[in-house]
Amino acid sequence: MSKIDDAYRRGLATGKELQERVSPAWMENLMEWARHAYPASAHLDYWDEVMKLDRERLESVPSAARYPEIRGLSDELGAERKGFMEGCGGGPREVAFNYTWFYFISRRLNTRYVGAGQRANHCTSVYIRDTKEGGPLYGRNLDDVRRPSELENFQPPHQGPDGKRRLIAEGVSSAVLCDEEPTEIFPVDPWKIMPPDCNKVPDMVDFLTRYNEFWGPQNGIIVDEEQNAVAFEKSNCRLGVRPSTDGTAAVTACSYQIPEMKAFKEERGRLSLKLRGWDETSPDWIYWKGCDARYERLLRLTTEANQRGATLEDMVNIVTDRAAPFPERICLAGEPIHPDEPETNWTLTSRASVLEGPNRRTLFYRVEGSTACYDSPPFLVLGPDVEMKPQWKKGTRSV
Repeated sequence: MSKIDDAYRRGLATGKELQERVSPAWMENLMEWARHAYPASAHLDYWDEVMKLDRERLESVPSAARYPEIRGLSDELGAERKGFMEGCGGGPREVAFNYTWFYFISRRLNTRYVGAGQRANHCTSVYIRDTKEGGPLYGRNLDDVRRPSELENFQPPHQGPDGKRRLIAEGVSSAVLCDEEPTEIFPVDPWKIMPPDCNKVPDMVDFLTRYNEFWGPQNGIIVDEEQNAVAFEKSNCRLGVRPSTDGTAAVTACSYQIPEMKAFKEERGRLSLKLRGWDETSPDWIYWKGCDARYERLLRLTTEANQRGATLEDMVNIVTDRAAPFPERICLAGEPIHPDEPETNWTLTSRASVLEGPNRRTLFYRVEGSTACYDSPPFLVLGPDVEMKPQWKKGTRSV
């Protein structure tokens, strides 16, 4: 199968999967959210802006000398979009919305029209290489608004870690109001075009740095198959990297802690306050400072667990942390997303895993009804061929 055919089939499958979601009502709801979050942009015709930006992106093919990996990508993107249109049963508006709406938010609304507030989910990723479990530990939280109709989707895995080393690349939400706009806007995802032999952390960081303007914003961790780890913090046009010196990597959302990234975010945050006539008593500033406290606590808990020799219980205590008051705590249970918002944020799922060795297993927590994830027994999921130890069963349930 050619790359063109593969792109078409990929777009067709995505379109079919999103056929019900990509509806006029769903798209209008998101646009209504944008008018509320970015009131200075309310006069815009969002449909016109998104379709225009989508065309501009497709026409802005970058230099193949600097970005040789994008050769032939224009034809693939055209085929993928054709497949998506056929799959979802829509037209050019649905295609532009699917591929460029969220880009429009981060590269136009967040840069030109100061929002009412920065609201993002508080997901968390943690990795500890050297442990008492005979293998590295990994923890991950999924945080979002609790939607009762979707809770049934949060099922535990049927199988624990198989012990095979794989690249870990996990991201969490993070963005900057009054952010910079990239000069390169061609719709390419560097993570998808990264060459197969670019699989070591230093090479990946170099590649992502070269494609800096094409991806983000987000925070994340990368762990390669040799267990080299790094944390990164990404705005629209800037990338901060925190190399691991102790085998750990951890990030959470809506805050930067790498010094140059933190300074940039604070400078832009103060600019956004000035443009709105606000000060540091405003809900946005309080929200951002809370995110900073949370990130600082996560890094501290991870370092402390690593220094004493971490166990799976230590990783559980990190990802389900509620020993500090909100907003510093890591695990959420109905706290406000933003001081002036009625919606609340929950850690919908939390998992802690031993990835390698004879103790491979996962503890999986989830929100059930209106109960915080840590108030229900976790599911214990063993890796293949791992022998159950009686002490593991205490306080858990099987899948």
